[in-house]
Amino acid sequence: MASLAVTLSGVFTKPRALALLQYTTVRFRRKPRWLGTAKSKLFRVPERKKQIEEEIEELKRLHNNYRTQMKAVRNFLRDEVEAYKLVSRAGLVLQTPEQEEAEWQEALRRNEEWNRQTAAIREERLAAERAARKEYILERLVLKEQREMDKKEQIEAKVRVEKEQSKTFITRDNIDKAIELALVQPTSYNFALDGEGKLHRSADASTKEKGHEN
Repeated sequence: MASLAVTLSGVFTKPRALALLQYTTVRFRRKPRWLGTAKSKLFRVPERKKQIEEEIEELKRLHNNYRTQMKAVRNFLRDEVEAYKLVSRAGLVLQTPEQEEAEWQEALRRNEEWNRQTAAIREERLAAERAARKEYILERLVLKEQREMDKKEQIEAKVRVEKEQSKTFITRDNIDKAIELALVQPTSYNFALDGEGKLHRSADASTKEKGHEN
């Protein structure tokens, strides 16, 4: 196979050679059945070979022995089944209609008893499930109420913080004072920070602050 691949590699490209190697050729020793009978053998009648008399007699003897043995086996099995049926029927006790009715009532009583036991077990299980469900719902309600209380406390805390910060808001009443304060104490954001965290303001901002101080 390897030598064939090497040989084909010089003639075909690699994909073409691999595709050819993947094919499997099937050779029929005889003509396929779907081609039909050849015209030269269409009307030929094959000669039937004759068997030897001794062979025919031997085959008949073997066949008769086989049939006799199989017949004996079938009869034996049939007799065994019939004997089993007779033994089974002999073991049965004939019952009167009163006995059959009593047996039927006993079966009904047992069935009712089993139904009552099953119903009791079912009611006990359902009661336990209802109790567990009730406890689960109560726990969920308590957790929900706790979450609502926590949320309410957070909101109230935010409101208190906003109220404290609202004291520094600029309103219509203190806007004049805020303007005067901004003019007196100007704030400059023109500064920089070095690697050590020291504040460095620009020269213009320093001059303006000194001028305001004077």
